[in-house]
Parts: sequence; structure tokens; C-alpha cells
Amino acid sequence: MRKDVGVDGDAQRISQMVWLLFLKIFDDKEQEWKITIKGYKSPLQTRFQWSNWAANAEGMTGEELIDFINNDLFPSLKKLATTAGVSPHGKVIGSVFEDAYNYMKSGTLLRQVINTIQGDVDFNSSDDRHIFNDIYEKILSDLQSAGNAGEYYTPRAVTQFMVDILNPQLGEVVFDPACGTGGFLVNVIEHVKKQFKTSKDSAKLQDTIHGVEKKPLPHMLAMTNMMLHGIDVPTNIRHDNTLSRPLKDYGPKDRVDVIITNPPFGGVEEDGIEKNFPKKYQTRETADLFMALIMHLLRTDTGRAAVVLPDGFLFGEGTKTTLKKELLEEFNLHTIVRLPNGVFSPYTGIKTNILFFEKGAPTKNVWFFEHPYPEGYKSYSRGKPLRIEEFDLEKKWWYKRKQTEFAWKVSVKDIEDRNYNLDFKNPFEKEVSHRDPEELLKEYDNLLIEQNKVQELLKSELKQKKSEYAFLTHFDKLFSTKESIDKLKSVLLSIAMRGEFETQNTGDEPASKLLVDIETERKLLVKQKQISKPKALDQILESEKKHKLPNGWEWVRLNEYGIWKSGSTPSRTNQSFYGGKVPWVKSGEVKQGRIRETSETITETALQKCSLHLNPIGSVLIAMYGANIGEVGVLEIEAATNQAVCACKTYSPINNEFLYYLLLSLKSNFISQGAGAAQPNISREKIINTVVPLPPFKEQERIVKKIEDLFQLSNTLETNIEEVSRMKTQIINSFLANI
Repeated sequence: MRKDVGVDGDAQRISQMVWLLFLKIFDDKEQEWKITIKGYKSPLQTRFQWSNWAANAEGMTGEELIDFINNDLFPSLKKLATTAGVSPHGKVIGSVFEDAYNYMKSGTLLRQVINTIQGDVDFNSSDDRHIFNDIYEKILSDLQSAGNAGEYYTPRAVTQFMVDILNPQLGEVVFDPACGTGGFLVNVIEHVKKQFKTSKDSAKLQDTIHGVEKKPLPHMLAMTNMMLHGIDVPTNIRHDNTLSRPLKDYGPKDRVDVIITNPPFGGVEEDGIEKNFPKKYQTRETADLFMALIMHLLRTDTGRAAVVLPDGFLFGEGTKTTLKKELLEEFNLHTIVRLPNGVFSPYTGIKTNILFFEKGAPTKNVWFFEHPYPEGYKSYSRGKPLRIEEFDLEKKWWYKRKQTEFAWKVSVKDIEDRNYNLDFKNPFEKEVSHRDPEELLKEYDNLLIEQNKVQELLKSELKQKKSEYAFLTHFDKLFSTKESIDKLKSVLLSIAMRGEFETQNTGDEPASKLLVDIETERKLLVKQKQISKPKALDQILESEKKHKLPNGWEWVRLNEYGIWKSGSTPSRTNQSFYGGKVPWVKSGEVKQGRIRETSETITETALQKCSLHLNPIGSVLIAMYGANIGEVGVLEIEAATNQAVCACKTYSPINNEFLYYLLLSLKSNFISQGAGAAQPNISREKIINTVVPLPPFKEQERIVKKIEDLFQLSNTLETNIEEVSRMKTQIINSFLANI
């Protein structure tokens, strides 16, 4: 496969190998199903079955083989993902192939690969299957050196230890919401198989193993992994983003007994995903959203979980504090196993922890266990990985707990006094054990390399702009602190809103030509006194003409984006105005970005008396005065606003996201402090009469996508910077201890 010019890197080679292996496994399984399942019918056309196109060593090769796979086989298999009425077996194939690719260009080399797979492995042979399971585990572990693909693999020792401790029973529903290649679920399967007593137990196990994976490569690997371990029709392993479903939509039938997972951390979710969660959980940090989901999905009576999380969750604030507070109040967070550096090397050097908790009674004490390195080890590496035998120390201690040099207990009161900071150090350590400075420096260098990669990605985006900025020369120094990332986002936002990123398609129609007769609608609104007459643009435009706009862009006033309104505030002296059924958005809630709920409600009477109009879902809001002046949000519910909030219902849905970012970039221009005023404020007239360049609708979509991608890179850079800062402190302390 390395000889083929179409396959680039280990991740693509593994992906190529696995879809071929999957079809071979499926074909061998079909031979078995024809005997064991009465009336079994293959979901594949005869010519697409492995035994009919691949099994013959002298069969299709060269250009004929490549043409067959690319133009016949793959389109047919992908179609099974969306074909109505397809059998469960067909759905499995469709879900594996909906995002699969044939990377190989040489049909001759591909035929050699196929012949090797066909000739060397018979999945109906128990000996072959047992040997291949070990080979497949090696393939998955090799992902750790396959670039970013390493994030899909959790070391086998960690997955096995977590399963052994949770001890899932036959009949219990087990769920991994970010299952990667299926490592946790495979360990669960092998653990539960030891409990089999009847022939029906296998079917019961298949019904209770559930997983979801967002990315195509690990999902394909997981599906194959399940079939190798006896889950013949793994329809419960879905290719999806677990976080894309609103939390409120999960009901009692979705509750599970056991959750075991290593959710992605250090990254951020795409914009809008956080609105699937209540306001108190809203963040774009992936690990935090997964924790909120995990806590929600556990059954009250039997629910228990083991979750791998980074150190940042233990000491983090904001949403993390909210989650930890609820975790201690509504769950028994009985144990945190603190893992040393290098467990997930080389994918990440970030220190990790395993949190074990149960649904039901609140936490009284949290036990910490600091996993030590084996004797002679200073860190883990590819050549010296973490071994399952090392966890014998924890297992021996688990059911007869006492404080040792590795274990200590902390009361909830102590945690509360530290504002729910769970980053407790070992109090029984006789002396501070500082790691070797040279080792720390190597890890520090690796973190700097990761940070540099993100900085280079951001710089490369900025270098593709139409105009060059001098600050790019000093980018690394200017944006190297956590505090500077917000400034970086402001820079990126301003550049995007000027249309300077190379996203334009000059064939797009100007926005004004695509809007539905705005002038007619505007005249009606003026007549109804819902908006004022537009002021002349001539004078304003005269000063703006010197700024050349990209093709298809045009100068408009913000008033032309849609209907702008400000509400009134019901009198506080009349208590009958409050506590009704109408949600009421105040200035302080706009800072949330996406507003899905409010802390106060008013009555229909108050609504009529104060001439408040319900703002349709999707309105873009801006705080007019108060502590959150200039903050921008998008209203995701039907609600009224008070006089401190101005709302715009845009004429076109795409304008919502674009207008959100536009107001975010302009908010400092609107804020003014009047003579004798107690606080700054924003005039609605000032907002709606502001002239801005408006791109075509499709270009607005592209700009929004570009901003979201750049913000995600910025958030990743911020995480890297925090880790580098922590590592600096470790290195300095280590050097001081060795002087």
C-alpha cells in the first residue's frame, strides 16, 4: 500500500485496509447467516458480494478494478445508508461506507492487497479470528502515531481497568457517547461474555451495547471491531454527533445503567451545538458538554460512570464549576484516579484523571488515588506503555480503602471551600517529587510544537487575505497569552467582516436582489409606525465610497436587515405584572450568546400594558445599557424583551448568524456616555442608521463558517497556552529542587 501514490500516511492506509477487511468479515459472516438465520437474504447485489468480485485471485485488476470500486461498488454501498426499508444488515454496511473512500489509485497494487486478505484470513475459523483480534488491536494502537488519528485510541490498560471496576452485568445498558474505535465497548463485551449461561445471552448483549462516534474513520474501525467481537449487526453503534440532540429531548427510555468513555478534550464544538443544552451548561468546550450529557443520561437507581477527563476539568471555573457542584450534590463522586504524564503519549502530554461516580446519593467524601510510575520509569512512551498489571495496586485498595502514600480522602466541605476546585495534591507525599527537568523540557518542547502548529494555521489563514498586516511578523509574540486570545478573535472578526478572507464567489447575486420586496414591506411598517422613515444615505455613502467593496457587496444601513424594536419595562410596583407565562429577556441575559431560557416571566396583562411585542424565534439582540452593554445574543425562544434590549428580526434566516457576528464586531462603535449619564448606553437610532457593507447571502454563509473555524482554532490555541504555562511552573520548580 505504501507504493500506491493515492494513499498518504498511516491514517489513510488503515482506513483503506479496514473497509476491505470489513467486506471480507461481512462476507464470511453471511456464509454463517445463510445457515443459522432462516430465510436470510443478503442486502448486497450478487456482484457486490466479496466472494463474487474479490475472492478470485485472478479476478478483476488494474483499471477495471479501480473503475468497478469507484463507480459501481462504493455508490451502491453508500446508498444503503439512506435507502428506505433496507434490512439491519444493510444499514450496517451503509453506515460504514457513507463516508468511506477508496484512496488507492493502482488497481494492480489493490488486487495484491485483496489477495493477501482473502488468502490469509478466514473469519469463520475460531483460530484465525482469535489471532486477527490481536492484529486488529495492534492496528488500532498504531493510530497513535498516525497524526491526529491518535485521538481515537485509548490505551487498552486504561479501558480494561475502567471496565473491571464498573463491572457491567448482562442485561445492563452500556453506553459510550464518544466511542472512537470501540475500545471501551470491546472490553465490556469480553467482560460480560464470561457471564453467559444460555444461547440467548448473546442476543441480549447485542441489544445492550450502545455507542456513538462523530468521525468516519473511527466509526468504521468501531463497526469492524464490534463484528470481530461477536456483535454481528452493530446497528447500535451510530455515526453521529451525540451532542447534536437537545438535552431536553432525552427521556426516561434513553437512560442507561453504565457510561464509560474518554470524551474529546482540548477542543471545541461547532457553533450552535451548545444551544442544545440549558444555559447553565452552555459552552463550546467539548468535554464539558459531554459531562453534562453523561450526568443527565444515567439511571437514578443503577446509573454509574467512569470518565477520563483532563486536569483542566478539576481546577477549571465557569461551566466546569457548575458541573462539579451538581456532580457532588446529585451523584456520589467516590473516586478520582490521577494518571501520570505520558499515558496518552504521543497524542497529548496533558495529564488526565478517571472520575468514578454513581447516580443517587450526594457525595460525602472523594477518594483520590495517584497512580505511580513502575519502578525505574520516569514517564510512559511508545516503547514503555502503561500496562494493565499496574492497576493491581488500585484494585487491591478499592474495596478495603485506607489512606496510603498513594491514596487520600477529601471532604465535600473542603471542596466547597475551594469553590469546587478538585485539583488536590497528595498530602502524604513525604517530599515533593519533582520529575527530571530534562524530561519536562522535552514535554515542554512538544507542547510548544503543538502550539506552533495552531499559530501557523492561523497565520496561514491571515496570509491568504487580500491585504497584508504588519502584525503577522510578530504574531507569535502578540498572541501568546490567554488574555490576548480575545483580542485575536476581535482581529479575526474585523477582517472577516471586511470581506478580506478569500471566500468570495463573484457569481453570487447581491443580497438586495434576493430579498422579497423589502421596499413594500418597509413602507407598510412605516405606515404602521413600527419603524421610522429611512434617513438619506447620500451623505454617509459619500464618505464610504473611498472604501472599495468586493464584487457583489453593497452599502446598506442596518435598518435594512430587518425589523428593529426595543421593549418597555413593566412597573415593578405592580406585582400582577410578574410571574406569568411570557418569558422576559433582560439585558443581563444577552451575554449568553444563545438564549434558550430566561430567569423571569411576565403576564399577558403586562405585555399589553407596556406594548411589548413577542420577538419571533431567531431575533438578534443587543444589550442597550447596563453591565452587559454591547453584548450580543440570538433569541432561540419566543419571548418579550425589556427596554434595555434592542431586537432585530432579520428578513432572511442566514442573516441571523451573520448579523450576530456583525454586531459583535461593531458594538464598541455604538456605545456612548451622555453628559451627566450614570452609565454608558446605546441608541437604537444609532444602531439602525449605521452604514455597513453587506455581502451576498451565500457569501454571508461562507463568512460565518470561516469565523467559526477561526474561533475554534483560537480556542485550541488558548488551551495550548494554558498547558504551556502550567508546564513552565513545573519546570522551574523542578530546576529549583535540583539546585
